[in-house]
Amino acid sequence: MNIFLLFIIILLVVETILAHRGFSYENLGSFCKNNTPHGNPNLLPIETGLPRLIRNIENGSLYQIGIDDDQTWLIHVWGMNGYDYGFAYGTLLNEQINKFIPKTYAYFEKEVMEKLEHLQVPDWFKKIIANKGLAFALDLQNTLVEPYMDKEIYNELQGISDGAKIDYKLLLRIHMFGELTRAHCFYFGAWGKATLGGKTLQLRAFDWDMSADLQAYPVITIYHPRSSKLGHTFTNIAWAGYIGVLSGMSSTLLGMTSIGVEFPDDTFGDESMSGEPFIFVSRHILQYSQTVDDALAYISDVRRTCHLIMGIADGKLNTARMIQYSHSKVNFFDDLNLQPAAEWHPQITNVVYNGMDWLCPSYQYKLYQQIMEQYGHITPESTIQNISAVVKTGDVHVAVYDLSENILYLANGAASNKQGPKQAYQRQFNKLDLKIEYDRKQPSIDVVED
Repeated sequence: MNIFLLFIIILLVVETILAHRGFSYENLGSFCKNNTPHGNPNLLPIETGLPRLIRNIENGSLYQIGIDDDQTWLIHVWGMNGYDYGFAYGTLLNEQINKFIPKTYAYFEKEVMEKLEHLQVPDWFKKIIANKGLAFALDLQNTLVEPYMDKEIYNELQGISDGAKIDYKLLLRIHMFGELTRAHCFYFGAWGKATLGGKTLQLRAFDWDMSADLQAYPVITIYHPRSSKLGHTFTNIAWAGYIGVLSGMSSTLLGMTSIGVEFPDDTFGDESMSGEPFIFVSRHILQYSQTVDDALAYISDVRRTCHLIMGIADGKLNTARMIQYSHSKVNFFDDLNLQPAAEWHPQITNVVYNGMDWLCPSYQYKLYQQIMEQYGHITPESTIQNISAVVKTGDVHVAVYDLSENILYLANGAASNKQGPKQAYQRQFNKLDLKIEYDRKQPSIDVVED
C-alpha cells in the first residue's frame, strides 16, 4: 500500500476516535449568552441603476453595479467546461484576483497560526499545521476531499490560474479554508402568510472577520453553461477568485446559505475532514438542483464534512428549509418542526430561521422579534430596513433573495480604506434583476467602453 495513503487512513481513524461531539449550553461564548443586539434601521435608498459594461471577451463579460464606495463587480462567464469558465473569469478579473488572493491567504495564514488552538478541526490536523505549516495542511486537506470533488471545479481553478497568471496551488488552498473556519451568519426563509403577497424571500447575512478585507473585492458571478454537464445558470456572491458558494441563487429559483456552528448540541453527529467541502455542496445544489427536494436528496447522499446550518428556499414550490448538517447526521426542518426547540427560538408559521449559531439565545430571539414585527408584510425592503440592520447582522455582506421574482438585493461592507459605516447592513444595497442577467447573450468580440 502507498505509504502516504496509509498515513491518510490512519489519520481518518484517529479523527473518528477524536471526533468533536459539541458543547453544552453552559459553555456558550459570551457573544451568544450576553449580547443583546439592537441597531438602527437602514434608511438608505436602494440603488436600482443598470449594470455598466466594462469589457467583453469571447466567453465573458465584466460589469459594475452600484455607485461611489458601494460598487460591486458583476461578471458573466460562458463555457463548455470548467476551464472555459475559469479562463474568462481570470482574464477579466486579473488585477483584482492578483491583489485579493495573495493578501487574503497571507491574512488567513497569520490568523490560523496565531489562533491554532481555537480552530474547529481535529487535534491531529492542528499538529500537522503546527509542524508542517499551513500550506502542507491545506494540500493534505485537498487530498482528503479530492475523491468527492467535481473535476470541473479543478478545471475552473486551472482556468483562473492561467487567465489571471496566478499560482494554481494558492487558489486551491484558498478554497480549502472553508473547512477550517466558522462564519457566524444569519438566515431566514419566509413565504406564504409571512410575506407581503405570499412571496418566497430569503435573508443571507454573512458575518466574518472584517479585518481580512474580503469586502474590498466583491464579485457577483453568473455562470451560463453551454453544455448540459455544467447544469443550469446560477449566481455566486463572493470575492475575486473565489468560486465556492457561501451565498447564491439559481435560475431554478433556489437560494442557498450556510452558517458555521461552533456551539452544537448532542443532536449533531461527528465531523470529518474527508468529504465534499460544503462550499461545493452548496454550489452543486445551485448548479444542478431543480427544486428544494432535489437539494435535500443530494445533501442526504453526499459525503458531508463539518457542523453547519444550511438554509435553502424555493421560489417555485414556495417554501424553505433549514438543515442541521454534519458528517454522520443530517436533519431537515420546516416551520412545523424547527429546531432547536427553545423559548428563545420559537416556531413561526411559514418561516424558518437561525441566528449566529445553533445555540445562540440572544441573537436568535432578536431575529425572531424582528421577523414577528414585520410578519405578514415582510418584503426585501423591510428586511433591509428593519431586520438585518436592527439585528446587526451581515458585516461582510448582506444578500436578500426575492425568489418569486429572481431579484437579488446586495450590500457589501466597506473596504478598510473607505468612509462611512463599515458593516454591510448599514450600507447602500444594490438591486439586480437576475431574470435580465440570466438572459444575457454570449459576447463574441472584445469591446471596451468608457
